Amino acid sequence: MALTALKILDLFTGLGGVAKGFQKWLDEYNIEYKYIAVDINKEVLKVHKYLNPKSQVVHRDAYTFTDDEFKEFDFIWASPPCQSHSRAQVIWKRRKPDMRLYDLIRQLKRIGRPFVVENVIPYYKPPIPWNYRIDRHVLWTNLNLPPLIERVKRMALQEMNIRELAEYHSVPIKYVRLLKRTDKRQALRNMVNPKLSYKLAGWIFPQILERRGG
Repeated sequence: MALTALKILDLFTGLGGVAKGFQKWLDEYNIEYKYIAVDINKEVLKVHKYLNPKSQVVHRDAYTFTDDEFKEFDFIWASPPCQSHSRAQVIWKRRKPDMRLYDLIRQLKRIGRPFVVENVIPYYKPPIPWNYRIDRHVLWTNLNLPPLIERVKRMALQEMNIRELAEYHSVPIKYVRLLKRTDKRQALRNMVNPKLSYKLAGWIFPQILERRGG
C-alpha cells in the first residue's frame, strides 16, 4: 500500500531557508510531502511563499500548537527567535532569554515525533543541553545525526550588509524589498542557509521514511 505524503511542520519559518533546502532534497528524491510553514509575521510569510511556492503558509504564533496538533506530523522543525539567546545580549544587556524555547523542546521530547529545534549558541548555560552544533547553530533533536561541527562560511553574518546576506542565502533582493515593516537585515540573519538545510535533509528524511516503512 502506498504511503501518504510526508507531513512536515516548519515553525518560526521566516523567509524559508530551511524550507528551500528541505523541499529541494525531497523534490530531487521524488518524495511526496505536505509542507506547513508557520510564522507570526504576515509580511514575512508573503515573501516566504514567493520564495517557496510549495509551502502552505499559516499565520499563527508557533508557540500555541498543542500536543494533538503536533502528533499529526511526521516531522517538526522549529527555529524560535534567537535574539534573546544570542551572545550579543551580554554586550547590549537588552533582555532576558525567552525560555519558551525550552518549553517547546520539552513538549516535543514528550510527544516523541521526530523533531529538530534550532537556535544560536546561547550566552548562558542552557537548561537542556543541545545535541549537535554546526558553526553558530545548535540543534536539539530526537534523531541520530552524524557529528556536526562545521563552518558554513568564514565571514560572520553580523559583518554582512543586507545585499550580502541576501546573496549568501540565495534570496533575490527584489523580494527582500517587499519587507516594508520588517527589519530586513534581521529577517535575513534569522535564516538557516539553504545549503545547510539541504545537507540536513539528507540525514533527517531517510530516518523518517525508514520509520514509516517507505
